[in-house]
Amino acid sequence: MELRHLRYFVALAEEENFHRAAERLHVSQSPLSRQMRDLQAEIGIALLEPHGRGVRLTPAGRFFAEKAARILRSVDTAVEEASLVAQGKIGAITIGFETGSAYFGTLGKIVAAFRRREPRIALSLTPMSSAEQWAALRGGEISFGYGNHPPTDRSLHHVEVAQDRLGVALAADHRHARRTHLTTADLRGEPVLLQPRLLYPRLYDDIIAAMRRHDIVLDVAGEVADLEALLTLVASGDAITFLPEAVTPVLQLGTAVWRPVTDLGVQWSEVAMWRPEDTDAPLLRPLIDIVMDLRAPDVR
Repeated sequence: MELRHLRYFVALAEEENFHRAAERLHVSQSPLSRQMRDLQAEIGIALLEPHGRGVRLTPAGRFFAEKAARILRSVDTAVEEASLVAQGKIGAITIGFETGSAYFGTLGKIVAAFRRREPRIALSLTPMSSAEQWAALRGGEISFGYGNHPPTDRSLHHVEVAQDRLGVALAADHRHARRTHLTTADLRGEPVLLQPRLLYPRLYDDIIAAMRRHDIVLDVAGEVADLEALLTLVASGDAITFLPEAVTPVLQLGTAVWRPVTDLGVQWSEVAMWRPEDTDAPLLRPLIDIVMDLRAPDVR
């Protein structure tokens, strides 16, 4: 049985007349009659019976016509949706994003703009570090990455979207909390919590190197991966940590504060990443275009 048989039968069922059905299908009446005979012979039951100058459906024919029409609608929908997938109008994109930083960065604006532009494309966000995103992109586990560090090799495309200055977060009752800004000298001897180097190698090394340029060796009390746990420990007075200025609104919800370190000289970057072969993919191209549109002017 072919789809042609179903289309012919549904048209005849609706028209109840071979001549009108043949005109509607743009075929001659003889092939239409032959196709209907073949269809009934194949399934072994009568679907049509003579009625006046036309035909009408048998009870089995009415049942079969309903099912056939549903099949044809499903096929038409599948064809339409396949075309939309090819055009990048529907589908799904998985985005890896830097743990703890997406909410107060530019990613929220990117996602909102994309949803307005392509409402039929589903977005799913998966938290992971920049290093984890590099591996996930290469392995095809995610389609797009948004982290704080560019890839370490040229197997991935990337673009810097925004920059933010790095400062320190400390407890509200810390001895330096009342000051409007700090210097690296003020951090000498302070216990420091950092996010793991394994997850954030570039930022970790940049902080250590920046402090060493001022002849200061950081007293690293520990490494904490989860941002909420890190802020809780900082707010309790256990240690200080390095974070971008963009976290200030988040800190204001608790009991920690953020202060700039004027001579630190370390920038916190937001970096979008994707596979080179996907640059012009219909599904991903609109997202890349939005990223380029929303890049901060000072990082162009």
